[in-house]
Amino acid sequence: MQRIVVGVSGASGTILAQRTLKLLTQSGYAVDLVMTRDAIYTAVEEMGVENSTPEKFLAPLSDAQRELVTIHKNHDFTSPIASGTYKTYGMLIIPCSMATLAAVAIGLSDNLLRRAADVTLKERRPLVMVPREAPFSEIHLENMLKLTRLGSVIVPPIPAWYNHPKSLEDVENFIVGRALDALKIEHDLYPRWGSPQQKVTSAVL
Repeated sequence: MQRIVVGVSGASGTILAQRTLKLLTQSGYAVDLVMTRDAIYTAVEEMGVENSTPEKFLAPLSDAQRELVTIHKNHDFTSPIASGTYKTYGMLIIPCSMATLAAVAIGLSDNLLRRAADVTLKERRPLVMVPREAPFSEIHLENMLKLTRLGSVIVPPIPAWYNHPKSLEDVENFIVGRALDALKIEHDLYPRWGSPQQKVTSAVL
Protein backbone atom coordinates (compact mmCIF):
# COMPACT_ATOMS: atom_id res chain seq x y z
CA MET A 1 0.00 0.00 0.00
CA GLN A 2 1.38 3.40 -0.99
CA ARG A 3 1.71 6.02 1.73
CA ILE A 4 1.29 9.73 1.02
CA VAL A 5 1.93 12.61 3.39
CA VAL A 6 -0.75 15.33 3.30
CA GLY A 7 0.04 18.63 4.95
CA VAL A 8 -2.65 21.23 5.61
CA SER A 9 -1.48 24.74 6.49
CA GLY A 10 -3.41 27.84 7.47
CA ALA A 11 -4.25 29.19 4.02
CA SER A 12 -7.83 29.50 2.81
CA GLY A 13 -9.24 26.45 1.03
CA THR A 14 -9.21 23.72 3.66
CA ILE A 15 -12.13 22.04 1.87
CA LEU A 16 -9.59 21.11 -0.81
CA ALA A 17 -7.65 19.10 1.77
CA GLN A 18 -10.79 17.33 2.92
CA ARG A 19 -11.69 16.37 -0.66
CA THR A 20 -8.13 15.19 -1.24
CA LEU A 21 -8.22 12.93 1.81
CA LYS A 22 -11.52 11.46 0.65
CA LEU A 23 -10.20 10.67 -2.84
CA LEU A 24 -6.88 9.24 -1.65
CA THR A 25 -8.48 6.92 0.88
CA GLN A 26 -11.18 5.87 -1.58
CA SER A 27 -8.34 4.88 -3.90
CA GLY A 28 -6.69 2.78 -1.20
CA TYR A 29 -3.80 5.07 -0.28
CA ALA A 30 -2.62 5.28 3.31
CA VAL A 31 -2.32 8.91 4.38
CA ASP A 32 -0.07 10.52 6.97
CA LEU A 33 -1.92 13.73 7.87
CA VAL A 34 -0.39 16.75 9.59
CA MET A 35 -2.42 19.91 10.15
CA THR A 36 -1.11 23.16 11.58
CA ARG A 37 -2.94 25.05 14.32
CA ASP A 38 -3.88 27.75 11.80
CA ALA A 39 -5.23 25.09 9.44
CA ILE A 40 -7.70 24.09 12.14
CA TYR A 41 -8.62 27.73 12.76
CA THR A 42 -9.22 28.21 9.05
CA ALA A 43 -11.26 25.01 8.75
CA VAL A 44 -13.53 26.18 11.57
CA GLU A 45 -13.92 29.61 9.98
CA GLU A 46 -14.64 28.22 6.49
CA MET A 47 -16.45 24.98 7.27
CA GLY A 48 -17.84 25.24 10.80
CA VAL A 49 -16.96 24.28 14.37
CA GLU A 50 -17.42 20.60 13.54
CA ASN A 51 -13.89 20.79 12.09
CA SER A 52 -12.23 21.91 15.33
CA THR A 53 -9.76 19.00 15.50
CA PRO A 54 -7.98 16.86 12.91
CA GLU A 55 -10.14 13.92 14.00
CA LYS A 56 -13.33 15.89 13.39
CA PHE A 57 -11.92 17.12 10.07
CA LEU A 58 -12.02 13.48 8.95
CA ALA A 59 -15.69 13.05 9.84
CA PRO A 60 -16.93 13.06 6.20
CA LEU A 61 -14.85 9.93 5.54
CA SER A 62 -16.21 6.47 6.15
CA ASP A 63 -14.91 4.35 9.02
CA ALA A 64 -12.83 2.31 6.58
CA GLN A 65 -11.37 5.46 5.05
CA ARG A 66 -10.50 6.98 8.42
CA GLU A 67 -8.59 3.81 9.31
CA LEU A 68 -6.25 4.60 6.42
CA VAL A 69 -5.35 8.01 7.89
CA THR A 70 -2.69 8.47 10.55
CA ILE A 71 -2.82 11.85 12.27
CA HIS A 72 0.48 13.41 13.35
CA LYS A 73 0.78 16.35 15.75
CA ASN A 74 2.55 19.30 14.16
CA HIS A 75 4.93 19.72 17.12
CA ASP A 76 5.92 16.03 17.26
CA PHE A 77 9.38 15.64 15.75
CA THR A 78 9.45 11.98 16.85
CA SER A 79 6.85 11.27 14.17
CA PRO A 80 8.08 8.87 11.46
CA ILE A 81 7.39 11.42 8.71
CA ALA A 82 10.22 13.52 10.17
CA SER A 83 12.71 10.93 8.93
CA GLY A 84 13.85 10.05 5.43
CA THR A 85 14.02 6.40 6.42
CA TYR A 86 10.21 6.34 6.61
CA LYS A 87 9.11 5.37 3.13
CA THR A 88 6.39 7.41 1.46
CA TYR A 89 5.35 7.97 -2.14
CA GLY A 90 5.55 11.73 -1.72
CA MET A 91 3.85 14.71 -0.12
CA LEU A 92 1.05 17.13 -0.94
CA ILE A 93 0.59 20.43 0.90
CA ILE A 94 -2.97 21.59 0.26
CA PRO A 95 -3.61 24.43 0.80
CA CYS A 96 -0.14 25.90 1.27
CA SER A 97 0.27 29.24 3.04
CA MET A 98 2.95 31.71 2.01
CA ALA A 99 4.63 31.24 5.39
CA THR A 100 4.87 27.48 4.80
CA LEU A 101 6.05 28.04 1.23
CA ALA A 102 8.79 30.41 2.40
CA ALA A 103 9.89 28.10 5.22
CA VAL A 104 10.20 25.09 2.93
CA ALA A 105 12.08 27.18 0.36
CA ILE A 106 14.81 28.03 2.90
CA GLY A 107 14.82 24.67 4.69
CA LEU A 108 13.28 26.00 7.91
CA SER A 109 12.02 22.82 9.56
CA ASP A 110 10.48 24.44 12.62
CA ASN A 111 7.39 22.23 12.73
CA LEU A 112 6.51 18.73 11.57
CA LEU A 113 4.76 19.78 8.36
CA ARG A 114 7.77 21.79 7.21
CA ARG A 115 10.19 19.07 8.32
CA ALA A 116 8.22 16.47 6.35
CA ALA A 117 8.43 18.68 3.26
CA ASP A 118 12.17 19.11 3.78
CA VAL A 119 12.52 15.32 4.05
CA THR A 120 10.52 14.86 0.86
CA LEU A 121 12.82 17.20 -1.03
CA LYS A 122 16.05 15.72 0.28
CA GLU A 123 14.88 12.19 -0.50
CA ARG A 124 13.96 13.31 -4.06
CA ARG A 125 10.32 12.29 -3.62
CA PRO A 126 7.44 14.15 -5.28
CA LEU A 127 6.44 17.31 -3.41
CA VAL A 128 3.33 19.11 -4.67
CA MET A 129 2.32 22.44 -3.15
CA VAL A 130 -1.00 24.25 -3.66
CA PRO A 131 -0.26 27.89 -2.70
CA ARG A 132 -3.32 29.98 -1.87
CA GLU A 133 -2.66 33.70 -2.17
CA ALA A 134 -3.62 36.53 -4.52
CA PRO A 135 -1.93 38.47 -5.85
CA PHE A 136 1.55 36.94 -5.57
CA SER A 137 4.35 39.26 -4.53
CA GLU A 138 7.82 39.04 -6.00
CA ILE A 139 8.90 37.26 -2.81
CA HIS A 140 6.19 34.62 -3.28
CA LEU A 141 7.16 34.13 -6.92
CA GLU A 142 10.86 33.85 -6.09
CA ASN A 143 10.09 31.21 -3.45
CA MET A 144 7.97 29.24 -5.92
CA LEU A 145 10.70 29.44 -8.56
CA LYS A 146 13.27 28.21 -6.06
CA LEU A 147 11.07 25.29 -5.01
CA THR A 148 10.37 24.39 -8.63
CA ARG A 149 14.09 24.27 -9.31
CA LEU A 150 14.48 22.01 -6.26
CA GLY A 151 11.97 19.56 -7.75
CA SER A 152 8.68 20.63 -6.20
CA VAL A 153 5.59 21.10 -8.38
CA ILE A 154 3.58 24.26 -7.74
CA VAL A 155 -0.14 23.91 -8.47
CA PRO A 156 -2.07 27.12 -7.69
CA PRO A 157 -5.78 26.47 -7.07
CA ILE A 158 -6.92 27.86 -10.42
CA PRO A 159 -10.27 26.66 -11.78
CA ALA A 160 -11.08 25.85 -15.40
CA TRP A 161 -14.16 26.87 -17.33
CA TYR A 162 -13.82 24.64 -20.40
CA ASN A 163 -15.28 21.72 -18.47
CA HIS A 164 -18.41 23.78 -17.70
CA PRO A 165 -18.55 23.49 -13.90
CA LYS A 166 -22.07 23.43 -12.54
CA SER A 167 -21.25 23.90 -8.86
CA LEU A 168 -18.56 24.95 -6.43
CA GLU A 169 -17.92 21.25 -5.85
CA ASP A 170 -17.06 20.86 -9.55
CA VAL A 171 -14.53 23.69 -9.22
CA GLU A 172 -13.02 22.16 -6.07
CA ASN A 173 -12.80 18.73 -7.71
CA PHE A 174 -10.91 20.22 -10.66
CA ILE A 175 -8.37 21.87 -8.36
CA VAL A 176 -7.87 18.71 -6.31
CA GLY A 177 -7.65 16.68 -9.51
CA ARG A 178 -4.89 18.87 -10.93
CA ALA A 179 -2.91 18.49 -7.70
CA LEU A 180 -3.30 14.71 -7.89
CA ASP A 181 -2.30 14.81 -11.56
CA ALA A 182 0.98 16.38 -10.45
CA LEU A 183 1.48 13.38 -8.16
CA LYS A 184 0.57 11.05 -11.04
CA ILE A 185 -2.38 9.65 -9.12
CA GLU A 186 -5.31 8.37 -11.17
CA HIS A 187 -8.76 9.85 -10.56
CA ASP A 188 -11.99 10.80 -12.31
CA LEU A 189 -12.69 14.08 -10.55
CA TYR A 190 -13.17 16.09 -13.74
CA PRO A 191 -13.63 15.47 -17.46
CA ARG A 192 -10.38 15.46 -19.43
CA TRP A 193 -9.76 17.67 -22.42
CA GLY A 194 -10.79 15.71 -25.49
CA SER A 195 -13.94 14.35 -23.86
CA PRO A 196 -17.12 14.31 -26.03
CA GLN A 197 -18.13 17.76 -24.75
CA GLN A 198 -14.90 19.36 -25.92
CA LYS A 199 -15.02 17.53 -29.26
CA VAL A 200 -18.44 19.00 -29.98
CA THR A 201 -17.16 22.48 -29.17
CA SER A 202 -14.18 22.00 -31.46
CA ALA A 203 -16.43 20.86 -34.28
CA VAL A 204 -18.55 24.01 -33.95
CA LEU A 205 -15.47 26.21 -34.11
